[in-house]
Amino acid sequence: MGLFDRWRRKREDKRETTVKGREILTSKPPSAIVKPVRDLSPEDQSELAALVAEYERLKKRREELQQERGELTERLDRGELTPIEFRKELMSRIQEASQVTEKLKSTSSRLTSMGYRGILH
Repeated sequence: MGLFDRWRRKREDKRETTVKGREILTSKPPSAIVKPVRDLSPEDQSELAALVAEYERLKKRREELQQERGELTERLDRGELTPIEFRKELMSRIQEASQVTEKLKSTSSRLTSMGYRGILH
């Protein structure tokens, strides 16, 4: 808006704006969708423990990959790597990171569906 556009500002102030919210409709209340962890069978509890271990392993690997990518950049800056070698190694790290992220998402969704609430992003 320009310096002499006061008439536009006044007109905008007089308008009423209405914001329509979204309603989330579910067939069951949230408490009925997720089972408490205590109500799981022994097989499900062992699966839950395995999934939690897998989730922690994937989180650790994701952090390691981030550090490795930083180290690659430092090696490129120092001249230890050529740009072609850097690109090859970086692409392989990026592909592995995307696979880890996909596995992490599927593991966390499985844990959430089993009623485990220890995962917060």
